This record gives sequence, structure tokens and C-alpha cells, in this order.
Amino acid sequence: MAHDSSIWQVDTHTAPVRPMPNADTVPLTWAHDSRTGEPRYIHDPEVIDGSAECQCPACDLSLTPVLAGQPLRRNPTAHFRHPKGAQKDDCTLVAARLAAIRHLQERGFIDLPRRRMSANATGFSGQGYEGWAEKPGERVSITSAVLHDHATALLTLDDGREFLVDLTGQRVAGSDGQGRAIVTLFLSDPAIAMMSPDDIRARLRLLPDIRWCAHWDDQALQAAASAQAQQTAREAMDAWEEADEALFRQHLPSDLEPAVAQQWRRETLLHSEVKAILEQASQITTPGLDVEVTRYAPDEFSGEWEDNTLRIQWMTASTTLPLENTQLEQRQGSIVPDVICTLREPRPYIYGFAETRLDGAFEELIEDTHSSQQWPRTVLIEVTVTHGIDQEKLRRIQALNMSTLEIDIGSLGGRVTREGLRHLVVNETIGKRWVHHPAWRLRLQLLETELDQHPVSVRFQERLAELRRPRLLATPASEWVLIYLAAATEFHDANTRIDKARRAHKGERPAPVLLGKDSEPWLRLMEAAEALAAHGYPGAADPEMVGVAGIISRLLSIRHNRGVGYAFDTGYQVLNAITQSGPGYQQWHTLYPMAVKTYALEARFTPKQAERYASWRQGIIDKVDAGDETHLRPARYDAVLGVLFPEMAPRLANGYGRSQQSQ
Repeated sequence: MAHDSSIWQVDTHTAPVRPMPNADTVPLTWAHDSRTGEPRYIHDPEVIDGSAECQCPACDLSLTPVLAGQPLRRNPTAHFRHPKGAQKDDCTLVAARLAAIRHLQERGFIDLPRRRMSANATGFSGQGYEGWAEKPGERVSITSAVLHDHATALLTLDDGREFLVDLTGQRVAGSDGQGRAIVTLFLSDPAIAMMSPDDIRARLRLLPDIRWCAHWDDQALQAAASAQAQQTAREAMDAWEEADEALFRQHLPSDLEPAVAQQWRRETLLHSEVKAILEQASQITTPGLDVEVTRYAPDEFSGEWEDNTLRIQWMTASTTLPLENTQLEQRQGSIVPDVICTLREPRPYIYGFAETRLDGAFEELIEDTHSSQQWPRTVLIEVTVTHGIDQEKLRRIQALNMSTLEIDIGSLGGRVTREGLRHLVVNETIGKRWVHHPAWRLRLQLLETELDQHPVSVRFQERLAELRRPRLLATPASEWVLIYLAAATEFHDANTRIDKARRAHKGERPAPVLLGKDSEPWLRLMEAAEALAAHGYPGAADPEMVGVAGIISRLLSIRHNRGVGYAFDTGYQVLNAITQSGPGYQQWHTLYPMAVKTYALEARFTPKQAERYASWRQGIIDKVDAGDETHLRPARYDAVLGVLFPEMAPRLANGYGRSQQSQ
């Protein structure tokens, strides 16, 4: 039989609806050769010469060929005839399908559509992810095509694979259990049963829609689609590898609620991913630093005076810090931070600006024009998801006094890819905040000083002094001197003990905290200083007087021959520390030989100590005699020192070592 160039193809458009002929009225022109198993057309030579044993493909009854010119009609339509009285319910349909299979076998190939499968994966967050896998369409060669049953053809390909063609177009997806591929298409038009091979070729040049019910590679395609869905979830930071799951389960409580376990999985995944990103990063963008101080009108005014609110805020811009080395979860003091970063040299300097507002209205902005403060060499990073840094951990971080950045990835929200997360962690400031920074302490002191000098604060203090003045003057200056010296001694001695305990501190318990400006001894000290100022002896509250290594603690140490504010046992040891003071302290050095002489401390020196002291004292004398201003003291504290240390008053009064510029 001659072959033409028509092929079976998939028609992706809906075919027009044609009326279905009645199967009982359609002449049967196709039969099954029971001897060879081949489909037979009524005009095949084997049918005409009678060598074919024709059989109905549906009911398996023998068929009789009725050819043109044979009895019953002069020129009847050639057809196959069933035995008289035979039931012919599906015979025409099955014969039509047999005819189509005959055509398919003659063509020798079929164009199969693509096979596309999907799979779903659910992430830790409950979000669904879809994956797809596809086998492209292909033309396959057919070596055999036979009716498998009344509705199905079995095709054998040249590579030995078999697949079934369901001819009803109604088969649902699913395997036949034998690993064969299955497609379905609608070939149930009884009219095909009466067509010639040429008519069938023309009719079936474009096949109706063909779809897969099962494919040889379904298992592999399903696995690939599932893997893609899982990978999509992993890329969205919502799933992890099986090895990670196994490790997670090792530490998972057996009675944990499934929903809580899923939340823990997501937190653990995001936490680990951010740490891995930081471990590989060469830089990180950090948010600006921010320190704010607010002063309100003192309560003593009680509405009888102006009610100003003074606010000063120091800020910096965001900074990209260069990283030299990054370590994960290494102990640092009493904590184990998630990440420890070492900054690469040269480290940037810290520049900012201070903005002052009075009653909410902008007043002044001052930019830092000079900075001697570099970024700390080490930066700690804490990564949080749903639970932030608690108060205990914050206290430990503050005790370390190391710059600590929190990255709260739980605040980022929404779905994010691994690359998107890397960009946020490395290049953005969203979700980041400074938990602690060493610069804050210094900046806070500077801002407090700025506010102390602001005209509004000065007016506040002047008004408060007026209100308290009558009460302070009611107590003699001599009593305030005793209160002042006792409070100063108590404050400095307490901090010396605390500082020693802090250096020896170990373990997880909180380290002792130094007394501050809110402590009871300090408040008594400041009240006594204010009272002395009211009595005409100002300056007792100045940092040069009461600060660490200030004039008062040094004179008390010489007076009592022991360290006051110093962890020393003798006055000479304190004096030895004084001799090593920097240039900023040398203008007060003339006071200390006066105190040594006044309180007869020199009598307690060893010969070697006396020799060293004499050399240092002579150096001061030489500087004073030369008029060196670095060793000439301002006169502003002589009066109050004469009251606090009356034994020294005569020596202070003679003016030795006093700067003429301050008089």
C-alpha cells in the first residue's frame, strides 16, 4: 500500500462539533484478519480473493465480505456483513478505531505531545511552593500497532518501548500498572468505519487533542518537579536540606507541638543563613549612632516658673565597616555572640552632628569637624528572629563595653530569597540597630556638658540655687566641709573597692557596678559643694576637684597617708602616681608639696623615697621660678581648698605657684 506524507499531529484547537452518525446505519468496511492479526479493508486484495479470514474486532464474529455486484443489490456499497441476528452494539465504533490503527501503523510514526508534571512543597512558614518538570514533545517511530481492547491500541516503538493509546478521549490520568505510557484522544466517530484508507488519511491529518495519562518518565518527572519545588522553598529561605533536618531533630523535644517545631525550624534556618552570610562578607553596612539627652524643668518650680524642655541629640550617618576577619560563636567575656567581626585597617573615624531643640523647635545644629575616635577594632553581632536580646544579655553586653549590632531578621517580613537576604544583611540597614556602643558613654558626657552650659540650663540652676540658698546658708560652712569631705571619701573609697572587685570578677553573674552620679554619696557631695558655693567658696563640684584622680582625692590621700580613690596603701604610692601625671594635671602640682609639708608625710618616706620626692619637688620649683605656665595653677580653687584643708590655708594664701594670669 502506498504511503503518503501525512502524519499524526496534536491539534491544540477544539475541533468543530460534527453530528455523530447512527452506528446501525454505517456500513462496516473494516475487519480484523483472525489469521494474521492485521486490520483489513473491504477492498484489500486479501479480502477480494478470499484469503483473509475476516472477523469483527468488537464481537469476534465471522464477517462476510459483500462486494459490489453481489446479490441483494445491483451495485451495493461494499461492506462486511455480520451473521444474521447478531448484536452489533459497538462493532462500528471498534471497527472505526481499527481503521485508525491501520493508518497509524502504515504511517510508522506519531508526534507525541510534551509531558509536563507539577509538584508542591510546603515551607516552614506554611507557604506553598510549586515546581515543574517537562519532557518535550517528540516524534517516535512505530513498529507495531494493534488493538489492545475495544477502546485501546497498543503501540510498540522502534526502541522496544510500548504505550497505550486510549481512543475514547475520556480516560483519566493514571498508570496501567505495567509501566507503559498512556495517551488518550477521541477517535469514536463511527463514520471512520466506512472510510477508505485515503479518506482516513485526509480525515486524520490533524488528530484531535491528545493528552498524556501516563508517561514512561513520570516517576523521574515527578521527582524532578518535587526537587524543584523544594529548591524554590530553600531559595525562599523556607526549607532546608535533609541533613539539616536530621541535625535539627537530634535536639528537638519529643513533646513539642508541630506548629512550634515549624517555627523553630524557620528561626534556626534564618539564623544560620545570616551567620553564614556574615562569615563570608568583606563589609557590612551599619545604621547610624544616636545619643539623646532631654532636660525638663525641675520639679521644684511646680509651675511657678517657665516650663522649658531642652533636648540635644547626637547622630551619625550609616557607616559601611570593612571586615578583615569574622568568627562564629566564640566566647567573648560572659557571652557567646553569634558573630565576632574584626575591622580591617584603616578603620573609619566616627563623625556626627548634634541637634539642639527647645520645646520641640529647632535651635541649633553643630557638625563634628574633628574626630579622634575611631571605630572599635571588634564588633559583635547578634542575630535575632522572633526573640530579641533580653535584659540579662543586654546587661552583659554593656558590661563588656563592646560595640554590638543586632540584626532582627524577623522584622524584615515577607518572602525573601537567599540572594535578597544577603543583600539586606550586608548592604542595608533595615532590621539593624546598635545594642551598645563604646562611643555612647563619651558622647553622653559631652551632651550633658553641653546642656549644663545651655542658657536654659544655667537659668534652671540659678533659679534652683535661689530656692535652696536659704536652707543651705542655715548650716555653717564648717559643717558643710565635714559633709563634703566625708562624702568624697566614701564615694572614692567605694569605687576603689568596686573597681578591684570588677577586675577580679569571673563567671556568669553580673559584675559589680561603680557608683554613679545618682548614688547617695555623690548627691551628698554635690549638695555640700553647692552649699559651700552659697557661702562664698565656689568650685568644689568641678571635675578637676572631684573627678577620678582629682585634686580632692589626691589631697585626702596625702592627708591620711593612704589611697583615697587609689588602690594604694600609702600616701607615697599616691604621690608617686601623681609624679607620672600628664601635662593636663601638672598645673596643680604645686598643691601637693604643700600638702606633704602640711601633713608631715615626708617623715614617713624611706631614704630612697625621700630622694625621689626631693628630685620631683625641685623640678616643680624650677618650673615655677622660670614662670612656666604649665606648672602655675589657676587661683580659682585656692579659697575653697583653704576651707576644706584649713591647715594648708596659710601656704595657699602666700600665692606661691599661682598663675598671675588668673588673678
